[in-house]
Amino acid sequence: MATTTPRGLRTWGDEFGLLWRRGWWVLAVLWGMWWLAFIPAVQASFSWGLAIVAGLLIVWAVVIHKRMPRADPDRWRRDVSRNIIASWPDVAMRLGLSARSMSGGAVFASVGYPTWEGWTCLVPVSLPQGLGREHLQLHTGILAQAFGAREAIVQGSRIGELMLRLEYADALAQPFSLGYGEPWDGRTVVMGRDNTGAAWRLRLGPHTLVAGASGSGKASLVWGLLLGLAQPVHAGVVEIWGIDRKGGMELAMGQTLLTRFAADAQRSVILLEEAVEAMQARARELAGRTRQHVPAPGSPTVVILIDELAALTAYETDRELMRRANSAIATLASQGRAVGFIVFACLQDPRKETLPARGLFTQTVGLRLRDSLETAMVLGDGAVAAGALCHRISPDSPGVAYVLPDGGTPPERVRAGLITDDMIRDAAARFPAPRQIPVVIPETLEAPERPARAPRQPRRAPRKEAS
Repeated sequence: MATTTPRGLRTWGDEFGLLWRRGWWVLAVLWGMWWLAFIPAVQASFSWGLAIVAGLLIVWAVVIHKRMPRADPDRWRRDVSRNIIASWPDVAMRLGLSARSMSGGAVFASVGYPTWEGWTCLVPVSLPQGLGREHLQLHTGILAQAFGAREAIVQGSRIGELMLRLEYADALAQPFSLGYGEPWDGRTVVMGRDNTGAAWRLRLGPHTLVAGASGSGKASLVWGLLLGLAQPVHAGVVEIWGIDRKGGMELAMGQTLLTRFAADAQRSVILLEEAVEAMQARARELAGRTRQHVPAPGSPTVVILIDELAALTAYETDRELMRRANSAIATLASQGRAVGFIVFACLQDPRKETLPARGLFTQTVGLRLRDSLETAMVLGDGAVAAGALCHRISPDSPGVAYVLPDGGTPPERVRAGLITDDMIRDAAARFPAPRQIPVVIPETLEAPERPARAPRQPRRAPRKEAS
């Protein structure tokens, strides 16, 4: 895994590279002296000159080596922790993180001893009465610079539980690929990596909404889900019912992984309504027996995967189809979880008028968005203050996102794995779904012919009575 090395920490490779870059001229001198050794006039003094140059080179290398930081992460972390503890009082005073006590003196914010998660330093912060979370949040940029971090984030909502998160390296700086076809644990899907470099597992159960601007990496999440479920799909434990309103440009390449597939508006709405019917039939079957569906062959978990959701819920020109689509999605998202019908949908525009049932998606993923307002729409009002900065994700980092789990935990920064066309074709060939059920448009019933009506007789003018 490629990870950006924190500033101030150099590896042995860095040291060797520095010695090589600075010592190439020494090698050139030695090479020249080797040729001079064939001249009789200098043969006598060559051995002494070589010894002197070699000694100078050794002394120079030792001095440079001592002056360079060692590649010892634990030692580096201890030094950073001590620096934070020692520097905090002065930093807090300069930033005005203080309140006046009853005696008239100033009480400054204090910190506890830092703990580490990889290259992330977690510093507990205690604020005096009179200061709130927003006071600390206001100075995160200066705090990051003061302690040499690439980014500072305030976590926690209560005064006694505030944590200053200092990011010293980015474990998600470089793209990466994931494997597929592994056995499924029945609860989660490995989609990528989190901010510490560990595996990011997306829970499969909550209805999930993925929002991101064009080019932000939604396809990585769509195919990450499909390839992560390739083995249970092939085993018949999971079925994917896919809707691709881009004419099939996205999902058609791996269509054999899908049990059902629709690319136009009419078939997409029929697929959604038939999913509602199947969900309600399963609910009647499980009623009185269990309150939670367990996936198994013959009774699989059904994932309704929708790419470009807004094309159904907001941009569809046929108002009746749009009404039916919104009704079916709301029904699935409100009743489907317990009986094993899960909606996983992607869109670009997260506004409420684009998706009326937005509040029914309890697990949300925010890729790169246009502004902090859209971030709040996707992840909630307090997401930006909690460190979810979707609007600051670089366009050069597709797949980087912030996830808001349904458990109420703070937003988590993640990156989806890179999926190539060759990976999709390979998975589609090796793990096809056991069955493919086409979406059929029912034939329109012809209206019965009405009996011909007798031609209408012209009305006669009333007779005038004789006077």
